[in-house]
Amino acid sequence: MTFNTNSAPLNAPARGFSLIEVLVTLLILAVGLMSIAALQFKGLQYSNDAYMRSSYNILVYDIMDRMRNNSGSIAGYKMSSYTIPATAPSGCREDTKPTAANDLKCWQEQLYAHLPPGSEAEIKERGGTTSYDAYDISITWTSRDGLQNEIKHTFANPK
Repeated sequence: MTFNTNSAPLNAPARGFSLIEVLVTLLILAVGLMSIAALQFKGLQYSNDAYMRSSYNILVYDIMDRMRNNSGSIAGYKMSSYTIPATAPSGCREDTKPTAANDLKCWQEQLYAHLPPGSEAEIKERGGTTSYDAYDISITWTSRDGLQNEIKHTFANPK
């Protein structure tokens, strides 16, 4: 009589995983990892958008500070729609006495350094009051996802 030692008895309990169970586990794991990667990507995208909005707000506050510093020549700060060029503007001289023309040149250089080409900036007089000068300062840009964004602030200076 010969016994085969490689075969399991017929009434022995099944041990281990079947191939189907392993594949289902891998599928669930893959979907979970893809979801985590998508969340990480969205988080980075929103973080970058928040950083850009903060930078643009700083640019607006910079020109408002320049206008406040040179309030005697505030009418010279009006700037019609300025489109950010593909090449760097020049002409800013930080070491001179503040003038509206020089401040605008310096601001345009800062806009070029921080905004994507084709973005727009504008400073226009709001008017309508006799007790203070009011100006609307706006920056418009297109984000990476193709959406048009705008930051707009009003600067009021007592007369």
